[in-house]
Amino acid sequence: MVHVRIGINAWSYPSTINMHDAIKHAKSAGFELFEPVIDESDLNSFNSSDFSRKWSNVKEIAEGVGIGLYTIATGLYWRFNMILEDQFEKVSRVLETQAKAASIIGAKVLLVVPGVAVPELSYEKHIERAKATLSKLAKMAENYGVVIGVENVWNRMLASPLDMRMLLNELDPKVVGVYLDVGNTLPHSLPEHWIMTLKDRIVAMHAKDFLAEPNRCTFGIPLTGSVNWSNVKKLLNELGYGGPLTAEIPPYPGDPLKAAEDTASSLKRIFG
Repeated sequence: MVHVRIGINAWSYPSTINMHDAIKHAKSAGFELFEPVIDESDLNSFNSSDFSRKWSNVKEIAEGVGIGLYTIATGLYWRFNMILEDQFEKVSRVLETQAKAASIIGAKVLLVVPGVAVPELSYEKHIERAKATLSKLAKMAENYGVVIGVENVWNRMLASPLDMRMLLNELDPKVVGVYLDVGNTLPHSLPEHWIMTLKDRIVAMHAKDFLAEPNRCTFGIPLTGSVNWSNVKKLLNELGYGGPLTAEIPPYPGDPLKAAEDTASSLKRIFG
């Protein structure tokens, strides 16, 4: 049986908790990995000593508590859309900032959102432009020794694993793969089909659940929604996937730490 390394994303903690405290709590909760996030302040400090100091400190804290740093995320691709040609320089700057931070902390995979759909372009043009942009970004990622993980998100494109496979077909599999978010596949598709279709192109995974009810659609911790985790585990074992499975869940309003602790418990029950 393949050992999946469970982790948690920095967004799973409220903004009132700094990244250093979140890393320490993640370790105490039982996570093996922590996924840090770059933001606009990192773009602004890219060429300064503050940038290197910040990310060297993140590495030091993680090593001190004994937790791994394998992936690095950002929400900036929602702001800078790779589908729009005039946004390429900004998108490129975001990726280089991720890659530089990753090179400092020893992370291997960059989470990348492959654009946000706009009504004035055809669906085919969306995929064409995303592919062209990713091809250019791949050269930069390769120079830094990291891999781009294209995430399936609710961006009104790439809603099926066949679309994602179409996007990746002509891109170097050693540099560009899939960052599969299990919960994001619902309600329009099934995570099982994404795993079956994309197979060894999956380089990293996000873990959260999704509950669809008549008057409520919510993301939540694993085992609280509609994802069939037994199927997911079975398919990952068959695939031989031994990479990261990183929780990306909202914190509880009444307690900043309990959701992370409950998520660790759920993931250990599923994959332990």
